[in-house]
Amino acid sequence: MNLIALEFRKHRVLWALLLLAALLWVSWMIRLATASSQLGALAANMGFLAVLAPAGLLVPVALARSLNSEARGPLAFLLTSPRSGWLHVGIRFFAAFIGLGLYYALLLGLSAWLFGRSGVDFQPWLAVAVWGYGMAALAAPTIMLALVYGLLSAAYRPGKAGQIVAVAGFFGAVGSWSWLVSEAMKLDWLPLLKAPHVVVSASLMRYFGWGRDSLDLQPMFESVFKGVPTAPLFVGVLVFVVFYLAAAYIWEEVEWA
Repeated sequence: MNLIALEFRKHRVLWALLLLAALLWVSWMIRLATASSQLGALAANMGFLAVLAPAGLLVPVALARSLNSEARGPLAFLLTSPRSGWLHVGIRFFAAFIGLGLYYALLLGLSAWLFGRSGVDFQPWLAVAVWGYGMAALAAPTIMLALVYGLLSAAYRPGKAGQIVAVAGFFGAVGSWSWLVSEAMKLDWLPLLKAPHVVVSASLMRYFGWGRDSLDLQPMFESVFKGVPTAPLFVGVLVFVVFYLAAAYIWEEVEWA
């Protein structure tokens, strides 16, 4: 059986729930935006995004738990199959990354559409750039960290005390990742991306009482931040590579039997 299809099949309930939630939300927001106030739909969308966006964390959690259950269940043969650990880890990551990417693409695409209808103008590539930045800087290393945690738990099967240590190590890794980002932000030689033009229309400015003319947010952003930092992106890729090497090494070295 194709390993990628098997990965989606193992987590089909989770994928179905996330997809259903995203599609229901998209259809409701489109109906609300076309039948009533665009600003009301935008406000509702931003509020519920605070719930829907963190729901994506269920994917790496399910990935880690599935490895632990596979080591004791009917799919344990997969762990000892002749395929290399590099391939197994890569396929599990790829399936989770694709599924999570589609989920966030729906949420971000809807938000971009609502902003555009509400009178906020921006370049068409901005939504794609934000999606790619977030997936590379946050989603990819988070998925790989979950794989490392799941592999360690499945391989060594720690008791209650060991599980506490494992959880502490997980949060320690997240803390180290955050520290690396904060330190990398201080490096002057890392490039800054030019802030995009985001223009609030004159009608929207008058609606909120902010003025009578349209407003370009790019000068305001660059006066504070000078540009979009690439430090989170570079650190995210570095963390992903380190965790991928660690996960593949663990898979290759552990005697699953």
